[in-house]
Amino acid sequence: MLDFLNNEIVAAIIKSAIVIAILLTVFAYMTLIERRVLAKIQGRLGPNRVGPFGLLQPLADGLKMAFKEQFVPGQARKGIYMIAPILSVIVALSAFAVIPIGLNWSGKTSVTSIWDPLIADVNIGLLWVLAMSSLAVYGIVLGGWASGNRYSLLGALRSAAQMVSYETSLGLALGGVLMWSQSMSMVHIIDAQRDMVWFILAQPLGFLVYIIAGIAEVNRAPFDLPEAEQELTAGYLTEYAGLRWSLYQMAEYINMITVSSIAATLFFGGWSLFGLETLVPGLSILFYVVKVAIFLFIFMWLRATLPRIRYDRLMGLGWKLLLPLAVLNAVMTGFVVALDWPWWVSGLAGLVVIGIMFFVVRRQSFVEGTRFEESKGSIRLPESVRLVKYEPKVAPVSDTAKPDPSVVEA
Repeated sequence: MLDFLNNEIVAAIIKSAIVIAILLTVFAYMTLIERRVLAKIQGRLGPNRVGPFGLLQPLADGLKMAFKEQFVPGQARKGIYMIAPILSVIVALSAFAVIPIGLNWSGKTSVTSIWDPLIADVNIGLLWVLAMSSLAVYGIVLGGWASGNRYSLLGALRSAAQMVSYETSLGLALGGVLMWSQSMSMVHIIDAQRDMVWFILAQPLGFLVYIIAGIAEVNRAPFDLPEAEQELTAGYLTEYAGLRWSLYQMAEYINMITVSSIAATLFFGGWSLFGLETLVPGLSILFYVVKVAIFLFIFMWLRATLPRIRYDRLMGLGWKLLLPLAVLNAVMTGFVVALDWPWWVSGLAGLVVIGIMFFVVRRQSFVEGTRFEESKGSIRLPESVRLVKYEPKVAPVSDTAKPDPSVVEA
């Protein structure tokens, strides 16, 4: 009666529906978790009234968004205006199709089943993820352009410029992982780390470039320039409200999960943990969830602590620093792999480059006056800042108000 469940297409459809439902639920509660984390860091309470411990706050927010007025600006190109948020969500969900979230239910890599915790294992899995992530900018650009608002258009152009700047560095940063694993399959990359070491040890420089480029890729603070409130009102989101605005937020949070999943899979062994994942069926899924949750917390931590950087410095960081570092990492890794040297040579070289980079950046920040420095009780300010000392003016005393020295008080 249930023979149809043994069909690969049916299994893929059911697993896709389960993953989509999980991602949408995680998105809803990530908004609550982030608000609570930000409140904790900033000394506030956060939402805690709707339901026990505020657990029903996402439901209340969803109902609020559903009943908000859904208006379309008169100057907007209506068809594209309404399709753009949906496109962003579809692309974000599609990128998650090739990410393995756990070991095979049998506990052995040689024994596979169509119901294993993976939608699809393709030999170009990493290429699929990069292709889908690069398409995410289309929803933002189309939404900003179709809104008919100058602020929205500027935000869309900023997002496109960021994507071009950081996508190149992000792709090159993953080149070292491909050299060590000799595969683009996400499953094979995890297996290579189980046989060797986690690639964070062999690719520290590649990981650093990837995580910075990934944060910029999803337009998160401190790289959220496409929606800077002080400059562009809300950027590409200016003309969106209600459920359409929620779709953009959903795409952003799902992209955060995808970036975190790639970091955990490519650099931290994915669902593996030194062989412990084989002890209990399903334990590997818990390891994967914990690793992704750590990266998601880092996203929130950065938003709570770092200010939004200037746009010209954002572009300079991508083209002048991250891109050369990504190219250097690819060259060093290729040299080590070609000579068949051990993995720790690549890791040590990456750490040396990171140390030199931080020294140069710190020294340059002092020279350019972009960092405050205390010296001999004084504070060195940027040259563009001038301190002005204001002293209250004392009104002159008139001669008639002066006391006559010849008058002696009785």
